[in-house]
Amino acid sequence: MTELRHKGQHLLKLSIICSFISSIPLLFCIFLGKNNESDAIIKIVFPIVFWIGLLAEQFFFWKSNSIRKEILKSGKFRKLKSNIGLISMLQNEYGAVADIVFVISLVVLLVLMIIGIGEKTVQYVLIFLLVLSFRLHCILNGKNFKYINYSLKRQVKKDV
Repeated sequence: MTELRHKGQHLLKLSIICSFISSIPLLFCIFLGKNNESDAIIKIVFPIVFWIGLLAEQFFFWKSNSIRKEILKSGKFRKLKSNIGLISMLQNEYGAVADIVFVISLVVLLVLMIIGIGEKTVQYVLIFLLVLSFRLHCILNGKNFKYINYSLKRQVKKDV
């Protein structure tokens, strides 16, 4: 059972890494319009990196979800009450950091866009932070993260 929990934790970490990899192409939009050759590369390669990263993130997330369900089916641990990550806020310290970064980047981006100040570079960095922190919010505040990490901390049967 411990192996399954460690595998689920590893899959969640891979999902987080894929979120980061998938969000990085948003930063390279800063370089659009500087050079025709680099524009061609950015417009072709980086969307591919974005979508492959997003698909890999979802794949690893769904695999960790199936491991969580398999652990629950074993009957050795009770089910935790938890909502999906999309609607959960501040569920743990990691989720809280993602939530705070999300809110701050959203507010600053909106203010910069409404007032019309700020460079394009700053706005792309804020969009990168917004997308990455939203995806991390969904992963880190969700059922899978909560269940797998708490079950790793607990060693007593029926005490998760």
